[in-house]
Amino acid sequence: MDKIAFIYGETFLYWNSIILSLAVAASVCVFLFLYLRERYNGLSAALLIPSSMVVSLLLSRAMHWYCMANAYESLNGALTTFTGGGYALMGVFAGCALVAGLLRLLRIIKNLPFTFDCMALAGGVGIAVGRLACLYTTADRGPVMESIRSLPLVYPVENAVTGVVEWRFATFMIQSIVTGLITAVLLVFYLAGQRGRDRKLRDGDTACLWLCAYGASQVVLDSTRYDSLFMRSNGFISIVQILGAVALVGTIIYFSTRMIKARGFKWWYIPVWLVYGGCVGGAGFMEYWVQRHGDQALFSYSVMTGCLIGLVAITCVVRLLAVTMERKKQMVESAEI
Repeated sequence: MDKIAFIYGETFLYWNSIILSLAVAASVCVFLFLYLRERYNGLSAALLIPSSMVVSLLLSRAMHWYCMANAYESLNGALTTFTGGGYALMGVFAGCALVAGLLRLLRIIKNLPFTFDCMALAGGVGIAVGRLACLYTTADRGPVMESIRSLPLVYPVENAVTGVVEWRFATFMIQSIVTGLITAVLLVFYLAGQRGRDRKLRDGDTACLWLCAYGASQVVLDSTRYDSLFMRSNGFISIVQILGAVALVGTIIYFSTRMIKARGFKWWYIPVWLVYGGCVGGAGFMEYWVQRHGDQALFSYSVMTGCLIGLVAITCVVRLLAVTMERKKQMVESAEI
């Protein structure tokens, strides 16, 4: 049951709604701070922000309906009545990307990779704040923890059937902390790369790195949730885990392609990719293992986390190899001119 913050007449205002509103405000402020550093972005920001909000609201609702159809009378009811049900964060990602892409096609947005950089960092801030809304709901928890009784690892929740208070793994809190750390590190990385007239950081790289790190974190953290969203045809791997894996594989392919273009193909790329594949296999096997051996959750999630950290590290190394050669080539071309 969501906790009420204020009552005004027949109007009820809930704490989770307040925190989510603050998360949206924080995300918008960070986006404007980063995006309006370019003088020509005022009009596009004025169109992008409200359009993204509307489309994200509808898509996140539609995705939640797809995964939790029993909670709604119909899709039409889910998209027209917002007093109940929930929302899927992946719909916000899709909505923002869709609106930004459309505005780029209309030539309102001039630099789409730069826009995605700003969106990723702003979204990270919003997620870090927004996850705290679960302090006042029963959502986004993990398994019962017997020996721990304090944040950030566990938080109590009342069992809706028995009424017993259970101390469950505070997945939402760990998601907030991890997302906040990822975003803070990449924000410093981004601002440092944007200093001076000669930008050292390629537009879009920050968004790719953020997606890689955030996707890796969600692969393991979403596995701990008791309310994960699954495809109707698959009750084993959550959609969030699938999308996280797609983000991981997509970024390594992107940076590997740039590395090959910059350096040419080298034989030692193959062992690097094999190690990457081994980490993917290890993380996947641990997900399979923990679903069948819940008593070994600590071991399984530790190994899975190690594999995912390895995936992110390899991606960063591959990007570094690509970027260093790209910069050398740019310096040579500049010297020749």
